[in-house]
Amino acid sequence: MIITPRLLIQNWSDKDAESFYELSQDSGLTLFPINQYKQQSVESALLWIREKSFGKFSVTERASGELLGLGGLTPWTLSEEKLTDITYRLKSSAWGKGLGLELAQAMVEHGFKTLNLEQITATITPDNHASKKIATKLGMNFSTHIELLGVPTDLYRLYKN
Repeated sequence: MIITPRLLIQNWSDKDAESFYELSQDSGLTLFPINQYKQQSVESALLWIREKSFGKFSVTERASGELLGLGGLTPWTLSEEKLTDITYRLKSSAWGKGLGLELAQAMVEHGFKTLNLEQITATITPDNHASKKIATKLGMNFSTHIELLGVPTDLYRLYKN
């Protein structure tokens, strides 16, 4: 569990299925998709939690207990290079409050201090200017344009120290 001033970041559990289903219907969470998070039912949300949530955490507002989004550090491979990608996705009602940056900073700290990663990447669609702004504030630098899961994507990198 990771606690920030306004967020509680923790592993998903089966009890989160209904809340995740509702979250996955929010247009803000699915606006710039590389990975598809939208669920068709509570049952599919439960399956996602059990089978596909590796490296992803639920993000809850501490004050209200409301599920706001998901964050994470997910291993992936690009041309045989083993990488770890950061996720910071929030529903639209949580935008514009600095929560995305707070979440992303917590993920970077967790990645470098707890997981002892040497590098963290961000894969961002070219039109997602808010995520690019967060990546830049984290100290990430644009690396290259790639295609990821059939989606044109900008790759950013952040190295430890």
